[in-house]
Amino acid sequence: MSELFPDLKHHHVGFSVADIETFVAFWTGVMGFAVEDRKYIAPIDTHLAFLRKGDARLEVFQKAGSAPIPEHRRSPNTDLAEQGTKHPCFSVTDAQRALDILSVRDDCAIVGVIRRPGDPMRLEDDPVLGENDPRPPAAAFFFRDPCGLIVEIVAARNFPD
Repeated sequence: MSELFPDLKHHHVGFSVADIETFVAFWTGVMGFAVEDRKYIAPIDTHLAFLRKGDARLEVFQKAGSAPIPEHRRSPNTDLAEQGTKHPCFSVTDAQRALDILSVRDDCAIVGVIRRPGDPMRLEDDPVLGENDPRPPAAAFFFRDPCGLIVEIVAARNFPD
């Protein structure tokens, strides 16, 4: 292990979106982040916000005239065909509960469910578990937020720190 940067730690992950207000509303109102800072950078006509929840920070930009997310980047499996940054991942105690909450919302879309660690991701027509459902609770899942960004949620017990 290198000790060249003993004080190195993760600070934030950044996103570019078409509508910063939509991003901020979802990530504060649904996911529980708080706005830490907001700015407008006039020389590059860009709005910026930092959101924070515990040690997790999100930086989001709205740049005038920016290109939309290409279609092949809107699904985790097809996104892997292009090199580069993929998606943020957050852990929760109960991934199935998070899946149940997000799957009924109109402003995001479930794009894949992993029922057991190591199993392939699958798209399910109805990821909510019924009373006698034979499927195990979700170990992880992917969703698109209202801005089209792919996000992964994992059950902390299956993916420990």
